[in-house]
Amino acid sequence: MDYLQYVDADSLLHRLDPRTKFVFFLVMAVLTSVIKSGVALLFLFAFFIAMWCTCRIQKYILVLAGKLKVLLAFIFLLWLILGLFETPAVQGGPIFFETMIPFVNGQSIHFCFDWYDLYKGAVYSLRIFLMISSFYTVLLTTNFSEIILGLQKWRISYALAFGIGLIFQIIPMIITELNAIMEAQSSRGLEIEDCGWVTKVKNYVTFSLPLLFRVISKGQAISLAMHYYQLNFAVHRSTYKGIKATKYDALFVAANAVAIAITIVLRMQFYIPV
Repeated sequence: MDYLQYVDADSLLHRLDPRTKFVFFLVMAVLTSVIKSGVALLFLFAFFIAMWCTCRIQKYILVLAGKLKVLLAFIFLLWLILGLFETPAVQGGPIFFETMIPFVNGQSIHFCFDWYDLYKGAVYSLRIFLMISSFYTVLLTTNFSEIILGLQKWRISYALAFGIGLIFQIIPMIITELNAIMEAQSSRGLEIEDCGWVTKVKNYVTFSLPLLFRVISKGQAISLAMHYYQLNFAVHRSTYKGIKATKYDALFVAANAVAIAITIVLRMQFYIPV
């Protein structure tokens, strides 16, 4: 299953005006960037799950989560390790491990592993997942032509709209190339899945160099294709399919407005500094 490509289906998200989905992604990107409350993020995650299940795209999200597990685990462990050297910002919770290790010149390093370290790692991992999945939701339910047409409805030039739409196509292409490199390395005996998290991160860094050359090659191929077909952005283009907001857009906006309001209230009621 090519999990990073547009899926042709008849769901609520597919029927939406692409401009509505653009705004959804922008709002969710900002919201997940500023909300640092675990309770608020869990509610937002539950809202996303309800939306995915209603539109029957949850199986694609599960595949995405599986592909992101290394990244999310790395983020969780990173904040967990950083938290060992910090004094808990919130007092009163359980402390699992605390000690002082002698250092140079009679100084000591304080190590403290408590519930706050776990909380902070989980919050940052969930924020990253929600941000990525909101982008993926738009990518999954909006094809290339709709992206361009929606941006043009905002009076954005065709050249810029085409470039933004092309980004939505290049990102899946990069992930596909990465998967091809990983499969090639696995066939040569390089362990990817059945190894520790540190080894996985190291292997992903190793893949970055051949991935860079593959992406440059793809970019050159796209540029040559645009040149050969003499793509002229100044030419006025008509469209077979028009787009306009419908009752589905109104329902979607209303549901998101309620979810955002509840998320903000939960953030105010259950805020723990991160």
